[in-house]
Amino acid sequence: MAPVEREALVKATPKTIWTTCFQDMKWEKWDPDIVEVTNVRNGGFMDGGTFDFVMKEGSMKVVPCTLSNFVHEKSFTFSGSVMGGFLSFVGTIELTPTAETEKETKVNYTFELSGCLGSLLSCANPKPIVDGTENGLANIVRLSEEAEINK
Repeated sequence: MAPVEREALVKATPKTIWTTCFQDMKWEKWDPDIVEVTNVRNGGFMDGGTFDFVMKEGSMKVVPCTLSNFVHEKSFTFSGSVMGGFLSFVGTIELTPTAETEKETKVNYTFELSGCLGSLLSCANPKPIVDGTENGLANIVRLSEEAEINK
């Protein structure tokens, strides 16, 4: 299965989206598959930062993750693998201000499973991956727009 790619227009500035959803490492606020982020190391939310996702479901309850391609208030990539690389993932968030207004931002969210097991899961049952990406993006929109209104 190809990566799941979704985008949305958010009525909020990139700074509001960044501080509301990502900066404090509280992934569980917007990602429906995450219970919490633990074991934050190497500077936390920055290029090269590492941490563990504690997952809501599945046999892998703790999943190590690394941040890369980090550009403050613009983009980052999170990636990791378990079971010796048989199941790997890569997710990318990109924030692009629109030309129409200062308080509107296009958010692109891309997520992909790979590795032998990840590819098999993606092909056999893509719905949870698609739903997780879409629901995560919907939460980013909702939380960011609420924060922008309450500024």
